Amino acid sequence: MYSRRFLIIYILAYFSGVIWLFYRLNRNRQRILVFHHIIPDHLINYSFEQQIVCSSKSHFERLIDIVNKRLEVTTQLGKANSAIITFDDGYRAALTADTILSKYGNNAYFFLPLSNIDSGPLWNDKIMGWIAYVSSGEYIIAGQSYYLNSQSSRQKAYKAIIDSIHTNDYNYSSIIEQLELICPFDNLNISEEYKNIRFRGLTQDEIMQIKRKGHKIGGHSINHDVLSLLQAEKLKHDFQQCSAQINKLYNCSLYAYPYGHKRDVSIECVKECGASGFSAAVMNEYVPYETPYTLSRMKISHYTSIYEIDAELSGFKQWLRNILRWKK
Repeated sequence: MYSRRFLIIYILAYFSGVIWLFYRLNRNRQRILVFHHIIPDHLINYSFEQQIVCSSKSHFERLIDIVNKRLEVTTQLGKANSAIITFDDGYRAALTADTILSKYGNNAYFFLPLSNIDSGPLWNDKIMGWIAYVSSGEYIIAGQSYYLNSQSSRQKAYKAIIDSIHTNDYNYSSIIEQLELICPFDNLNISEEYKNIRFRGLTQDEIMQIKRKGHKIGGHSINHDVLSLLQAEKLKHDFQQCSAQINKLYNCSLYAYPYGHKRDVSIECVKECGASGFSAAVMNEYVPYETPYTLSRMKISHYTSIYEIDAELSGFKQWLRNILRWKK
């Protein structure tokens, strides 16, 4: 009901011209958009992992079409009245995204964790994929019982397991070892076609191909760790290893924090990023008071209504959020 009321507000703002006024008021602003995995339509299965981090190819094309009609798409940071398109994690789903971007003459940023190149999946995706696609049943994981028989039960189990990792010495390796003993990841009910797109990282050759097309490759940590949970020495090492790839693997000096929410990016993370060779960094949410190392990113991938998409892109939606937050 709450979201329905907001949608009505967006529709009224759209047809009354308020949305277009906000586009004009924010004409000096740049929008940095974040996406993850673009999946061919015939591989969409409505699992909870797809609902969290995937978009169908056709939906992505619709979004890119709208963005191109509203704003100039660029890779130049700080350009007024423009949009930058970014993708996290470096899976081969990037190649599907490129087919759409090429149709519009767009270039984008692809942020790659070093350990996912010619490899995969990343630790968090291995857990997510396991919970999403293991056979229905009851499982004991880290001493807790989980009955997986629906997408909602699987999503709740995944959240509980990730939360337990964050609060118990950040030891995800032991969880993965337990899951592999119950059912190896390679034995899960995942088609090879989907696995190759969603759970395998780009190869070195594919990265070179993307760069030749004019796309930017940026840093995204070594292992996609929650940086705020790393010890100081490991955090410094992570940024050093990544910044050493600038002008080598990376053809830009822009960094994307893994997960990228305030809870995942401590002051120490921002300081280490600033002390490294990266010139700027993006978060994964709106940041009221941006710095070069805490740039906002906007997520529109889960929107289906043109009214909500335009409310976000124009800045009207964030203005409304700020008004409601101020009233509280």
